[in-house]
Amino acid sequence: LVAAGEALPEVRSQFLLEPAKTYTYINQSGCYKLDDVDDVRMFEQTKLAFTVLNISEEMSNGIFAVLSAVLYVGNLEFKDVDGESCELTKKDKEIVTRIAKLLGLSPEDVAKMVTTRQLTVRGQVTDIPHKLHEARDNRHACAKALYSRTFAWLVHQINLSTRTDISKSRFIGVLDIFGFENFKINSFEQLCINFTNEKLHKFFNHYVFALEQQIYREEEINFSHIQFTDNTDCLELIEKAPTCVLRMLDDECRFPKGTDESYVEKQHSDLSGHKNYIVPEDKRRLKMEFGILHYAGGVMYNIHQFLEKNKDVQQDMLFDFMRRSKVPFVKDITRFQDLLSATLEMTKTIAINKDKIETSTQRRGKPTVGDTFKQQLMALVEVLDTTTPWYVRCLKPNSVKKPKVYEDELIITQLRYSGMLDIIRIRREGFPVHVPAASFLDKYRCLAVNDKLPDDEKKAVAHILKSLKVPETEWQIGKTMVFLRNSVFDPLEERRLVLLTNKIVIIQKVWRGYVQRKRFMAMKASAVKIQSWYRGRRQRLWYIKRRRATIVIQSHLRGMFARELYAVLKEQKRKEEEERLRKIKEAEEKRRLELLAMAEREREEERQKAVQASLESAQRELYSLARMAESKVDKALGSGDVDLDKMFTFLVEAPKEVAKEKDFLTDLNKELDGMFQASQPKPEGGRTVRRKRRIEKKLLILQEEEEAAKKQTDMVDDPTQYDMLTFAEKWFNNHPKDITGLGTFTMRRKKFSKQEAVSKSEMIRFTKSPSMPTSLIHLHDPENVNLACTIWKDLCKYMRGDLKPEQVNITLQNIIAYAIDRPELRDEVFCQIMRQVTENPREEDADRGWHLLCLSCAAMSPGRSLNKFLQAFLKNNFDNERRRRFAKWCLNTICLTRVAPRKHSPSAMEISAVRNLNPLICRFYFLDGKAKAVGVDPSATASDVLRALAEKIELQSVDGWALYEVNPEHEHYIKGHEYIADIIAQWERDKRTSAAMSRYQTVSKKGGHKEALGGGDSKFVFRKRIFRNPREIPQDPVEYHMMYAQAVHSVVQLDEFPVNEKVALQLASLQLQVLFGDFEPGKDSRYLDPTAYIPERILEDKPRSNEMWGAALAEAHREFGKGKSDIQAKVWYLTSVKHYPLYGSTFFPVSYKGFWSYPNSLILAIDLSGFKFVNIRSKSIMADFPYTRLESVSVDQEDPVVVLNMKVRNPEEQKCYMFETIQKEDVANLIASYSPSHSNWSRVGEAKTKTFHLTDEEKMKLYDEVLSARRALAENNLLQRPVDSSTGFLTTTLRKPSKEKLMRLQKQKENLPFEKVFKQSFWSYSKNRLAQPISIIIGEELEDTACKMFHSLLIYAGIEKTGGFEMDNDDQHTGMAQMVISKCLEKEALCNEFYLQLTKQTTDQPDPNSRINSMNWRFMAMTCSIVVPRSKEILSYLMAHLRKCGIDANTEEGKYAQFCMQCVQRTSQNRNRKYPPSSQEILCVVNRRKIHARFYFMDGQFRALEFDSAATVDEVVTIVKDRIGLKKNASGFSLFEVFGQLERNMLPSEKVADAIFKWEKYAKSTSSTRSLRLTFKKRLFLKPYINVQDKVEFNLVFNQAIDDLANDRFPISYDEGVYLCALRSQVLLGPYTDRSRSDYSSIIDALLPRHMRQPMQPDDVARKHRELGDMGSEEASQTFFDFIRQWHMYGSTIFEVLQSYTATLPNNLWLAVNEQGIHIMKRRDKEPLVTYDYRNIVNYSPSLKNLMIVTESLTRGTKFVFNTSQASQIAHLIRDYTHIIVEKQRKAATKRR
Repeated sequence: LVAAGEALPEVRSQFLLEPAKTYTYINQSGCYKLDDVDDVRMFEQTKLAFTVLNISEEMSNGIFAVLSAVLYVGNLEFKDVDGESCELTKKDKEIVTRIAKLLGLSPEDVAKMVTTRQLTVRGQVTDIPHKLHEARDNRHACAKALYSRTFAWLVHQINLSTRTDISKSRFIGVLDIFGFENFKINSFEQLCINFTNEKLHKFFNHYVFALEQQIYREEEINFSHIQFTDNTDCLELIEKAPTCVLRMLDDECRFPKGTDESYVEKQHSDLSGHKNYIVPEDKRRLKMEFGILHYAGGVMYNIHQFLEKNKDVQQDMLFDFMRRSKVPFVKDITRFQDLLSATLEMTKTIAINKDKIETSTQRRGKPTVGDTFKQQLMALVEVLDTTTPWYVRCLKPNSVKKPKVYEDELIITQLRYSGMLDIIRIRREGFPVHVPAASFLDKYRCLAVNDKLPDDEKKAVAHILKSLKVPETEWQIGKTMVFLRNSVFDPLEERRLVLLTNKIVIIQKVWRGYVQRKRFMAMKASAVKIQSWYRGRRQRLWYIKRRRATIVIQSHLRGMFARELYAVLKEQKRKEEEERLRKIKEAEEKRRLELLAMAEREREEERQKAVQASLESAQRELYSLARMAESKVDKALGSGDVDLDKMFTFLVEAPKEVAKEKDFLTDLNKELDGMFQASQPKPEGGRTVRRKRRIEKKLLILQEEEEAAKKQTDMVDDPTQYDMLTFAEKWFNNHPKDITGLGTFTMRRKKFSKQEAVSKSEMIRFTKSPSMPTSLIHLHDPENVNLACTIWKDLCKYMRGDLKPEQVNITLQNIIAYAIDRPELRDEVFCQIMRQVTENPREEDADRGWHLLCLSCAAMSPGRSLNKFLQAFLKNNFDNERRRRFAKWCLNTICLTRVAPRKHSPSAMEISAVRNLNPLICRFYFLDGKAKAVGVDPSATASDVLRALAEKIELQSVDGWALYEVNPEHEHYIKGHEYIADIIAQWERDKRTSAAMSRYQTVSKKGGHKEALGGGDSKFVFRKRIFRNPREIPQDPVEYHMMYAQAVHSVVQLDEFPVNEKVALQLASLQLQVLFGDFEPGKDSRYLDPTAYIPERILEDKPRSNEMWGAALAEAHREFGKGKSDIQAKVWYLTSVKHYPLYGSTFFPVSYKGFWSYPNSLILAIDLSGFKFVNIRSKSIMADFPYTRLESVSVDQEDPVVVLNMKVRNPEEQKCYMFETIQKEDVANLIASYSPSHSNWSRVGEAKTKTFHLTDEEKMKLYDEVLSARRALAENNLLQRPVDSSTGFLTTTLRKPSKEKLMRLQKQKENLPFEKVFKQSFWSYSKNRLAQPISIIIGEELEDTACKMFHSLLIYAGIEKTGGFEMDNDDQHTGMAQMVISKCLEKEALCNEFYLQLTKQTTDQPDPNSRINSMNWRFMAMTCSIVVPRSKEILSYLMAHLRKCGIDANTEEGKYAQFCMQCVQRTSQNRNRKYPPSSQEILCVVNRRKIHARFYFMDGQFRALEFDSAATVDEVVTIVKDRIGLKKNASGFSLFEVFGQLERNMLPSEKVADAIFKWEKYAKSTSSTRSLRLTFKKRLFLKPYINVQDKVEFNLVFNQAIDDLANDRFPISYDEGVYLCALRSQVLLGPYTDRSRSDYSSIIDALLPRHMRQPMQPDDVARKHRELGDMGSEEASQTFFDFIRQWHMYGSTIFEVLQSYTATLPNNLWLAVNEQGIHIMKRRDKEPLVTYDYRNIVNYSPSLKNLMIVTESLTRGTKFVFNTSQASQIAHLIRDYTHIIVEKQRKAATKRR
């Protein structure tokens, strides 16, 4: 400690240390340093030992403070006052102040403690001053008290650290004592040491020699008595009362005026007669010493200060003051005030004779040092007596402590003192080898193998020894053991070893021959088997190859036949459609002609002819103008350079060319007609004839199938065949009669007879009962049964008119919403309505029921079993005049072909319209600003409305046209199968104004105002979506007008083309010509709104007044529009726009989620050729990809993200592009429309299913696999036999069968076949609880748990409410599912059992599409994603079950089964999880989706990605790299779990889903509102650290550097901080402006560490920012990053650590770990204090909060102990870097070889 204070200023100032020579206690010898001893290093090793022993830093500092105080106590001198008292000197007062500070006391208390003593008489405490010599004696007593209690505390702490709580009576102790001491001057200390040696020597003699003799006596062998030194007399001289050395010394110490001389005189007088007591021969030394003859020789003891050393002055005042100390250690050592009691307390766990010790200590008064030492020695001997000791004798080779020096005399003396010579002598005289007779025979019987041994063991042993001619003097046989000398034992062992060696060689020879022969035969059999398998495999491959070739040929041939048939059927369909339309038109024409007068008919015919002639003329003119315009534009652009002025020069010459173009087209048509007339049909060949026959035969087959199907069609011709009574008798439940008439029923399932049940005929007719006991139709889901009863109550209230007006719509919507959401309820709703409208006595109530029936038919279709009965019911109501219109409306609606039911319940407007059987009047907008109202039926889809709208505006073809829903948030393409009524219902839910009727201006020629839906903030827009051929010229003038309007909208409103100001004015002139005709002076009001003609971008770039823009528009109109007709202007406008490359593309504004060289905000343009990345501002194409480069399209279900996965041709290309857009599905659908190969685009994370086309034979094979797996379970005794239900109460209780009968019955059960024991009901779905587990489970507790798991499964399915692991506030049963799966993870037997339960509940489900079955499969999916069965047989059964259920991928059961198979395969591949699923994971898995999680980056952005439940960190890192476009060779990246301030790197083999559950559980337990952030960043930095060519990696590492800077993991100065803030401002704010000053504070807060934010001045940043000038943002970022990389420690991972192990380093440090090694740094310094490469690190061991690193050598190296919560993170980082270095060295060595 003193040496450390001299070397380390921190230690010196902390413990107030002085040089060693100033302390009285350690300066007596004058030697302060030993050679080859580093005291400072020993001090650090002591501190390390304290850390290992779990001694806190506070306690270790207290120990050193006490030791420093002890040294200062020895320096107190005192001065006499009057002979009766003393006082402190001036120097003593300074010392007392230091002692008080070190011990945490006040200086006054310390002064009082060392100068006075307290005397207590009858409760009165009196302070008595010390005399000078008393004060000096008390000084040493205080020092000794402090030191001894510190030593006792350390011993106690060591025992606590090394002791376990398993068994306190079992321990391993180490006793290290001084040897016998005999110096020139021996004092009281040598007496105590030699007394200890005497005591232990006696114990040794008794243990070794006496025990040996005891064995000889017990075995009754002949031996001479072993002579050994007995030191009992010497011990009695020292300790045996009443006359002994220690007793007389204690008596003299208690004598008031006792001195050393009086003590030795009395001792000479009383003990001189003892044979071991030595009186000095020199009379002069008679009063100075005495001697004792020890076992090792005589020793003379000098009595100087004997009494003083033996006295143990009580320090009660000292300990009283110490209890009030501020230092915890000083306060803690007061526990050891009574040192002897504390010592005995530590031995209480050992079975020693404590009564004897405690009695002797309470003999009289307070114990002296000698008395205490004696009692402790007695306790030690008692402890040794209860243990099994082992002795290690250590000999000192020389007395000068030097190597290679050997003193013979010293060694002999030590051998004599230690008793080793006696041991050697006894070993020579006795029999050292003791072997039990039985063991001797077992071991050495082989030496007399040819002799027959006697049966008696002793005689047999004697026979063996005699046969080997062993001298009888060298061995003896006792009662049970054989005693041998070494001269006999060694030859016996040698002869036995030789014999065994020879026998072993023989055995090895035979065994090796056997093994080789067996191996040869096995290899021969294997070779034959391989040959047979190979030949069979070769033949099978030959067969499979030819079979596949045959199948390919057949498929192509069948495809050809099918295409031929398809072409014929398509042509027939077209002709039939034309014929149907013709007949319809003829019928309409006939009806119209009958109503109109003859004159009107003639005028109408003339008008139609005129219209037709004008239409044909317009088409011809349109075609000729378009061709002429394109030729002129092509001529203008023929040179290849786009000159916008040349593009529009044709506008002036156009009128002159029109006539010529018309003549040319006329001539061309004539020539083409002549060519067609000249062509003669060729005669049909044989192939054509065969094709015709083939098609005719196939058509006949199809006709027969259609006729057969017509009989089974949904249209019912004869309603009497499908009476509702028939349906009720087959599908209805039995309802009990309401005896009381109150309509109340109990929930108890009571059986009743048919007479007590309501008849089925009554159940299909109206009833007044407002409630019913259960559903009409048998439903499997109990929840659906309850809902059916609720629906019945609401239906009755509605039909009676008991609801308030505001409740009517809500009730109707709720009833239909339940039916839409739950398919099982649909037929139930239909049946309830039909019942209540049948024979209803009140017509008003029946009308309400029919209204609800109409709404239900519009929203959904009835089930297959009810469909025909519902049609018959409707047709039966045709006779009723009041209900006919409702019935016909419903019949027409349900006979429509539906892709799917409605998504939403009807809106209020739909309810109102259907009440009067009217359609919904909806407004549809066109891009020319006009609108059209169309009546929309509630069951009409978008494709139906599209055709109706086209017919209304006389559009000839709807190919490529679509409806869009446009609202302020987004624009949504309405798919053809979507219902318009659903969109209106959604408007009503979103409270949009479009859901209400509003007035509009119609485009009808009849004029007037009407009301319609869709006139508010949401609209239906009609526009072209797909451009099959953008250059095609439509022949339909209506379509041409619509395309022209869309082109104007794209140019002006959407700004989709890169038009400049000149081109914009020229196009605007054509638009004005269409609107107003030729230019007219004075009509300036037409041009005052430039936003109607010019894109907003141009208006912003060229800020002018409206008058100036109006003048420019007027001038353009006058110059370019003059003389153009309406159709001419449209043609020129559209032709001009078509020449832009982006024409025909659909634009989607997107944001790129990743790092690339383009702007993150851009336009994704999709057209016929592929997709393009377009710059938003310039409309330039940044990248263009054909559909052949696109591999797949994925749409994220959670976030607005669409992913385009590309086909990579080389590693440098990007694998995928991730865009953020709310129109994600529109993007995917449009790509699918253009590229049919991508029509099966998938949602991200959605489980992929396969469609199997299996034959009946293959299906039976799958079923046989299930049966085989079940049989294997039974044969391997894994199943419990089901309880025999045939044994009832009477058979089991009234008569007890005989034992023989029981055995016979048991044997019969065992011999039963498998199918008889485990019937189908054992394997199938059950609603009842299990009486016992399915599998054999050992332990009642586990069996109960297994049953609770099954009950939990019933609760999850909705069958039960209690009995499982249900929890409070767990409506979704998430916690219960987690508990069940955690049980599976804990116990293998429970896992196997639960899989059998899941398989049971998903087998033979009565309704595979029911909600119960869906919930069971959901639980199956959850379990398969976490853990797989540990039993191979159960796993085989599970896979067979999943394969069988997964045949039909079109059903929910099939989809879940295939998903579960995928989960099992992934879980088996990556092994079981550690934790159950999180809530987030459960939500994803039950919907057959991968886990959806966000992965954050250092710039604050995140990417939402999908991964499966078994995904490891390594796999997820690969996914992240793939999604953000990071190259695969980019190494060192990893995932970190960040929760608040906690950050931990995740190991590559960890499961990401486990981390999500772990932190979710932690957040719940701590009620934390934080959530886990999975962060992706670089962890290992290997030179060259970064690929500068990879933009993605640069951005990742760049933002990580910014984060390190902001979190104070990068050292910078003030000026450097200013420079970095200026560079960052250049990137974020651009070049310096006066407006930038307000943003500097936010940049400073985001970039700089916390301690630099306050002093950083924005003015300094602004000045530096100004100096950067026009530096680009990329250059600024590169400069910023280059500055960061200049630090030679770049690439290091910085950890903040604390250390108190060594005083040579600061307490607060940075520990930097990089590729080169570890670096210990002072915080915020750029240069390391110490650096070690990985070759010098010999060991590193982390604990929970500590990390110890040893460098250079385990024994003499440097040790560092760091306090940090990231110890394991540092250790893993060191390990990974070390592994990389080793791999590099190995590869380099391989290359050299």
